[in-house]
Amino acid sequence: MQQHRSTGDASGRPGPEPLRDPATLRRLLSPRSIAVIGVSAEPTRFGGRTVTNLVNFAGPVWGVNPKYAGQALHGRPCVASLDDIPDSPDCVLIALPREQLLPAVEACIRKRAGGIIAYASGYGETGLPERIAEEAALRDRCREAGLPLVGVNCLGIVDHVLKAGVTFMPEYPRLVAPAGGVAITSQSGALGYALMQAAERGFSVCHMTTAGNATDLDVCDLAAYQLSMPECRAVALAVEGLRDGRRLMLLGEAARKAGKPIVALKLGRGEAGAAAAVSHTGSLAGSAAAWSAAFRRAGMVEVEDFDALLETAGLFAKAPPPKARGVAIITPSGGAGIMAADQAEALGLSMPQPRPETEKVLRAAIPDFGAPRNPCDLTAQVASNPASYDACMEAMLSDPQYGCAVIPVVYSHHATTQLRMEALRPYATKFGKPLLIAWIPEQLEGPGAFAADSVPELVLFRSMRRLMKAVQLWQDHYAQREEGAVAKPAGLAGALAALPAGDAVLTEADAKALFARVGVPVVEERRAATPEAAAEAAAALGFPVVLKLDSPDIAHKTEVGGVKLNLGDAAAVRAAFAGIMASAKQHAPQARLEGVLVQRMSRKGVELILGGRQDGQFGPMVLVGTGGVQAELWKDVALDIAPVSPARAERMLRSLKGFPLLDGFRGAPRADVAAVAQAVSAFSVLLAEAGARIQEAEVNPLIAGDWGCLAVDGLVRCGADPQA
Repeated sequence: MQQHRSTGDASGRPGPEPLRDPATLRRLLSPRSIAVIGVSAEPTRFGGRTVTNLVNFAGPVWGVNPKYAGQALHGRPCVASLDDIPDSPDCVLIALPREQLLPAVEACIRKRAGGIIAYASGYGETGLPERIAEEAALRDRCREAGLPLVGVNCLGIVDHVLKAGVTFMPEYPRLVAPAGGVAITSQSGALGYALMQAAERGFSVCHMTTAGNATDLDVCDLAAYQLSMPECRAVALAVEGLRDGRRLMLLGEAARKAGKPIVALKLGRGEAGAAAAVSHTGSLAGSAAAWSAAFRRAGMVEVEDFDALLETAGLFAKAPPPKARGVAIITPSGGAGIMAADQAEALGLSMPQPRPETEKVLRAAIPDFGAPRNPCDLTAQVASNPASYDACMEAMLSDPQYGCAVIPVVYSHHATTQLRMEALRPYATKFGKPLLIAWIPEQLEGPGAFAADSVPELVLFRSMRRLMKAVQLWQDHYAQREEGAVAKPAGLAGALAALPAGDAVLTEADAKALFARVGVPVVEERRAATPEAAAEAAAALGFPVVLKLDSPDIAHKTEVGGVKLNLGDAAAVRAAFAGIMASAKQHAPQARLEGVLVQRMSRKGVELILGGRQDGQFGPMVLVGTGGVQAELWKDVALDIAPVSPARAERMLRSLKGFPLLDGFRGAPRADVAAVAQAVSAFSVLLAEAGARIQEAEVNPLIAGDWGCLAVDGLVRCGADPQA
């Protein structure tokens, strides 16, 4: 029986539930025998459709319904109960309503079935407490018995290798493409089968699963099983949500070990999941950004559009790692070449010009009204001179600058297009570089499209933009580097001990003191409760200075007039103190006012925001971005799961659109990026180790310059430890 235990992380929080061992799911997900409980004579009902979809399945199939015992339904024998089946079925499909499901599950347990698939709906998805409890009880019973469950409220599964269409969707036997390549896992049954239907147009799929409510097995368990299939070369994953998003990391690790990429799509990317927060970070690190960060951390390839999911997975399934980053564009249409070049340039893809020896071959083969360059315009004359086409293809693909070739297909000819697709295959095989077919004809399923999908070395795209984006993702995925180890700062234990036990918002001074303990450089400052004390502190620090309101109840001091800058003498400091107090009392009369913080004006540099928050799915997240007080305006941020190493933190910084500001834009001094990355890493370790005890934390701004970096302002919102 599979164990369902979890290990704790550094903060003492229980770890995610381990992925189910694929070996324990083989009988259920790649069955050699199938029973369908609830089958009837009506072919359009779910049970009848399921049996009909198994017409090409070679193993035994039994219908189970006492009303039809001893008869043949839809070409398969029907028995009164599972007890009448001579063997223990690998997979039992239960096509019964919710009210009848649990007795059927008990029968499966007694029969030692390999697992069950349940179509029944009306459980937790209703939102009714009693239905949620009923679903939880079903999960507990299945797990207690070691009986894996797909569903409830699911559409079923397909093992295309075995022709096991254990689904109620009609006409599965029409999906005739050879099995292989891509496996599909979707939370949504309808969307999963929508992808599966690509097998009717020649696209090679080996397996499909739909999780539904994920009562027992979720998309991570199901995809992990698919990774174990020898026919699977990539997984297309469509996910809506998880009980514990950290399981994505476990799935990512399984994919790395298997050497098979996962292309992922998050359905429901709205920001409704972002908690209302007192910091800028809360609005910048919303649910969609957190999921994107999790996919990256798991080593998955994220696409943003449903249309791109299967096409991109197809590229990863068919293509080896890139041999070079250059993209060759080879076309008989100058216009199609321009279209391809525009999309490649927009994404920053490399399109190097041919080497001299390559160009020499092209010039000899291409008419003078063509283009012996990249994009390579062969012109329509190539149709009447196959030898020139062969010479150009050989020359471009043998050029070591190019890792792939884009072949726009402009017209769909009944007589020649399919033959042309087959004729491309030897080039891809010989050079080990994928040929990407940009299918431009509005005759979307015209002759040649089926052939292009069917040929293992060709990858078909129906959008030039999606094609080039897939190339970018393919190149970036295989360019990922190890990110280095995460070190614990020397002052970490003291910082954790200084956190309050329950809910609290730390003052700016206390927050920065906390950050300083773990090695984040902070501005020197002094507290002052009176105008005279503020003037004395300013004189000791040295003019000019900044005064900031010191209040545990006001997070954003600028919004209440609580910040005064560039104060050059004691008189200005006293006047600023009085002005801050008066403004704060006017805007927040109930707030506690403890005086001011006196800080020396910080050195010039680039303003960044450094923040973190607890995410409901993934735990502590760390964010860094440009903008300082304008962070929400620019929304130029990078987000990751805490902790991050200095190398990973530097990668976050370099991903920002505003990174040139740190890198000496227009002659400005280059900031010490390594010092900033070290501060980001230390900050992230504090978040990770504190766990839920820190709900939000922020340094805003973090000033970066060639002299290092400095935290000028800080905020921490603490929460109770749920494990205490």
